[in-house]
Amino acid sequence: MPASSTTTTSRVSISSSTTYTDPAHRQALTTALLSSPNNSIPRIQATLLHELQASGWTAALRTYCLELLRSGECATFDEVMSKVLSHALPTSGEDEPSGRSSNGTNGVNGNGMVRSGPDGSGIRIPEKAVREGIKAVRTELEKVCDWTFE
Repeated sequence: MPASSTTTTSRVSISSSTTYTDPAHRQALTTALLSSPNNSIPRIQATLLHELQASGWTAALRTYCLELLRSGECATFDEVMSKVLSHALPTSGEDEPSGRSSNGTNGVNGNGMVRSGPDGSGIRIPEKAVREGIKAVRTELEKVCDWTFE
């Protein structure tokens, strides 16, 4: 007779005094999120991909990268990544995640994507995708974490 398999769910204890920068703690969370039956990381990725595609962000990012390469502004993958990341991250004059600058202007284009960077280039991740991504991460963390508040 075949042996029956039992599945154990890996749980991580989190308290209000937990340090999130501790490598051992991060490793425990990563292991719990990747473990079968949790398989949380692919669900988080699928949520983010869906939101980014639905907003048109992935197509706009592809177009922007092609513009960088075709114009000669970038010649390698590393140069494209550096340029995209430098424009995708918030600058000191902006409030996260809306992209509104401290002078009250807003760089939202017709697709609802925030254009960033000194020359209006680059594409900021849409606020809705960020919100949905945070919800997905929280949902998956709640499956693998035991929360205690001291």
